[in-house]
Amino acid sequence: MSAIRLNFEQWRTLVQKSPDRVVNQFLARLQMLSKDERQAWFAATPPKHQLLESLNIAASDETLPLACVPYVLQDMFDVKGMPTRCGAPFSTPFEAPLEDSSLLYQKLNTLGACFFSKTQPAEFGVNSQGRNPTDGDCNHHAGEQYACGGGAGAVARTVSSGLVPLGFGLDTAGGIRIPAAFHGLFGFRMGNNAYARDGVFPIAPSLESVGWVNHCIADLSTTFHAFHRVSTCHTAEAPRGYLISELTSYISTEIKSGLLGLTRELDIDDDPATGTRLRQLLSQGGTAYQTLAARELYSIHQYWIEEYSDQYDDALMQHIKEGIICPPAKSDECTQIQEAIRFSLTKFFEKYDYLVLPISPVATPEKSAWSNQLEQDIQQLIAPASLAFLPALILPFTCASGRHSAAQVIINPRKPHIVPELLAQLTGYYED
Repeated sequence: MSAIRLNFEQWRTLVQKSPDRVVNQFLARLQMLSKDERQAWFAATPPKHQLLESLNIAASDETLPLACVPYVLQDMFDVKGMPTRCGAPFSTPFEAPLEDSSLLYQKLNTLGACFFSKTQPAEFGVNSQGRNPTDGDCNHHAGEQYACGGGAGAVARTVSSGLVPLGFGLDTAGGIRIPAAFHGLFGFRMGNNAYARDGVFPIAPSLESVGWVNHCIADLSTTFHAFHRVSTCHTAEAPRGYLISELTSYISTEIKSGLLGLTRELDIDDDPATGTRLRQLLSQGGTAYQTLAARELYSIHQYWIEEYSDQYDDALMQHIKEGIICPPAKSDECTQIQEAIRFSLTKFFEKYDYLVLPISPVATPEKSAWSNQLEQDIQQLIAPASLAFLPALILPFTCASGRHSAAQVIINPRKPHIVPELLAQLTGYYED
């Protein structure tokens, strides 16, 4: 195993030849990291004998859709025999190994996937930049000057570095979408389901979602089919979509160019009136999401902040405090905005099959360029799918500067079958 990123089939071949070698090389690469890097990147890794046992069991049934595919989990998901520490700045409530595993972990076992490690989240999974002041920030694979991004940034880093080909994390507020864009990865944000509730430490329970990342379109397709039993038959009429490239005060030229290059392969409508109506409503989503999430964050952390307030990251504590001081009238207003966005997107999907939005207004940003305005712009782009509980494809593109970004393709929840059709239409784009 080298730094080269291998696809699922290549991993299966390696495991079939020598599970012991796969495990040894994975553990050796972890040991090559400095102590600080390992702490910022990985929360917990099973011992060698458990990794070997997992691979040998998976190799015994090659018919499983994810047989022999190693994966990592953000340390917000329970795994039996391990604590779930959530990137917390204090340890006492999170030290005990757990007696049960999350529903997602159990599902992945039935699909043949092999759990290799827990990755370190941002503090309690809440930070668009991916910061964790206690355990350290997981650096971007292209250099420590770049933002890793999102609550599950270390998941994306692990996949982009070729350590494993698959990683899962919470995408409540773009925890998967943001780092996938910054690392140039494929992925998928699931709709509302039990994987985000059963055996998961919550961020904002009513808005929770799970997402995953892959490094190639074929693996994305395989993972999607493992979780969604949909037909691969293509309809005579191509799925119809709509692109909104400008939903914030600023979108860079290279992001607009990347979106246009990607959507050139698709059937995109250009009705200006549709864009005007959606932009007017969706532009309110960022503020509404922030308020509603703050209320839920406070409900989760209200007892801990009495004892550990001085240990919380200042930015997270400020967000929690917004939930304390938020008047009921403001909360009600934001709930009304959420309902209006959900209704508007429901009406939109009566005519269209998907909606394309950028994930970030800029390509992979440097940490020094991170600002409150950039964070607000990203949250405004992320909010519509989060507030409406909608699934979304993550489709990367390379920008002229050599950095990365991605589109989020929000899917009509009644038409999951269009996902394979969209991927088939885009295969040529990614092979060119």
